[in-house]
Amino acid sequence: MLKHKRLVVLLLSVVLVLGALLAGCSSQSKTATTSQGQSEQVLNLNLGEEPPTLDPQKATDEVSITVLNAVLEGLVRYNKDGKIEKGSGLAKDWKISDDGLTYTFYLKDAKWSDGNPITAYDFEYAWKRALDPKTGSQYAYQLYYIKGAEEYNSGKGSADQVGIKALDDKTLQVTLKAPAPQFLGLTSFVTYLPLEKSVYEKYGDKVGSDPSTMVFSGPFIIKEWNHEQNIVLEKNPNYWDKDNVKLDKINFSMIKDNNSLVQNYDTGALDSIFIPGDYIDKYKDSPEFHTYALATVWYLQFNNKDKIFKNANIRKAFTLAVNRELFVKEVMKNGSIPAEAVVPPGIPGYNGDFRSEAGPGYFKDNDVAQAKEYLQKGLQELGLSKLPTIKFLTGDSDTAKKYSVALQQMWNQALGVQVEIQNVAFKVRLDMMDRGDYQIVLAGWGADYNDPMTFLDMWETNNGNNTAFYSNPEYDKLIEQAKVNGDPKSRVEEMIQAEKILMEDMPIGPLWFQARAYVVKPYVKNLYFPAFGPDWEMKWTYIEGKK
Repeated sequence: MLKHKRLVVLLLSVVLVLGALLAGCSSQSKTATTSQGQSEQVLNLNLGEEPPTLDPQKATDEVSITVLNAVLEGLVRYNKDGKIEKGSGLAKDWKISDDGLTYTFYLKDAKWSDGNPITAYDFEYAWKRALDPKTGSQYAYQLYYIKGAEEYNSGKGSADQVGIKALDDKTLQVTLKAPAPQFLGLTSFVTYLPLEKSVYEKYGDKVGSDPSTMVFSGPFIIKEWNHEQNIVLEKNPNYWDKDNVKLDKINFSMIKDNNSLVQNYDTGALDSIFIPGDYIDKYKDSPEFHTYALATVWYLQFNNKDKIFKNANIRKAFTLAVNRELFVKEVMKNGSIPAEAVVPPGIPGYNGDFRSEAGPGYFKDNDVAQAKEYLQKGLQELGLSKLPTIKFLTGDSDTAKKYSVALQQMWNQALGVQVEIQNVAFKVRLDMMDRGDYQIVLAGWGADYNDPMTFLDMWETNNGNNTAFYSNPEYDKLIEQAKVNGDPKSRVEEMIQAEKILMEDMPIGPLWFQARAYVVKPYVKNLYFPAFGPDWEMKWTYIEGKK
């Protein structure tokens, strides 16, 4: 799911503010100050959804990742410019062997929020827990770059054979099975976050379900979690870089109604919101208005085990019948652009942008004539004269409901098919996807790291995040080759060929590459909006001159 995920993105058809954006403009609201005349260091934001889990080795969605990024920290942390530098996370330094296979990390003298030291053993324990088949981590494959990791996760090896070893309290040595330049950035990702062994041994699978079952290594701690209502974070007094953390508190609400969301921003109850499409015109001329591009693709995901959508021609019919240009301009209105491929613009290729090297796309937008041909071919192959009513699974927010109705109408007009919309809560939708209890679902994927592979390897057979249940041996072979290919040019060519196969089989139908429009109060300083990863980076945020 969305997740996830972080980069430099090309200029789109609108003026997009790329990467991390700061906020600061004029305002007419009332002053909120302390007794000393300084602004209260409290930030109010809307998560929109309940985090399904805050277990770092099990989290897969953007909401959970956003919270975890605030309360946990790994070996590295992306800085304000979206780059990795030594000392930015819990590792003060590292060395990489000449052959690119051995990474040795040297940890800082940092503490958990309970006062216990953070050690290399905590990292070894957490990473091997993610790989333990009993854990059921859908993101376990992100550690497959490590020697012995895939074998252990697939039940063909043991934990002792995995190339993760704490040499002492402050030294972690990791051995890869092949050079992987993206590995360093991956160590900031949620699945690579540390876990205090004693905490897991005490709470087991309840870890991440409540603040009482967690300890924290990041800038903030979870003080309060009222499920389906709100989460309150407070500054972590034991964080190694606490002097650079200015916020005392972050209030996360979970508002799904767009009208309520906008009202809360206008009254000052929220300090920043992502603007629903219907309200773009309301804010577009305000100095508080901004847009930026995400390294994210949204798509129709088809259940390849379903008796209807196991047919590639039916999948293609539903994909080509969508008018993306109309959808992004008239329904979304936030600067997103139509997608006719999987990997978004801005992801690096061999000598520039992957999207430019691979080509803009693999099919024609709103190709109704071709869609009807695919539909008829599919019906013949399935032995049907017409499709039964199709079930379309989406979220229950106002925005999700609006999007699903627009797509429902396009399919009916172009193909004459009847589509029943299933609006469910976020956590329920993820569970239904995992179980294959759907026909079509509206889904999205954001980059975990700055490489095309983050959009491609999830569609390998039996990948934990492959909830389309797609399988193609030729595709799997290309992905595995690209993962260990030390030649940058041929590696990119293998990924291009893999993307072509994916679009020929079409287990997913790309819809749009996401941009976001948002407003933020002028008194909010250094609130960063990463192009990939969490919704916000709040470590360096502070409040100044609130009126």
